[in-house]
Amino acid sequence: MEVKDGEESIQLPFKSTGDLPDDIRVKWWRDDPEPMVMVHVYQNKSDQPDKQDEEYRGRTETSKKLLETGNLSLTLKHPTVSDTGRYRCRVDSRNIWREKTVLLKVGDQVWPFAHSL
Repeated sequence: MEVKDGEESIQLPFKSTGDLPDDIRVKWWRDDPEPMVMVHVYQNKSDQPDKQDEEYRGRTETSKKLLETGNLSLTLKHPTVSDTGRYRCRVDSRNIWREKTVLLKVGDQVWPFAHSL
């Protein structure tokens, strides 16, 4: 995915099945460039801002009804060039394990296409 530096926000997409169990844990992190940085954690039916890296605090959010809808997408507010990298999301519980990778490029110029793995 590509977004211009200074945009209000970008959504990193991840759609799963609806009716997720209450014990689900959702973790978004950026692992390239290194070091790995925790971007957002949802656990025990709520966001866990104390578990995310300081540079992302107050800049991320997920759907309020993610358990019901399965929409695990992450909204990143005020993206900057330093947010460029490979983002991963892992969803797990006792019975579920899913992972998604999204490549994000933030820059002055944006190409007219977007992609994700």
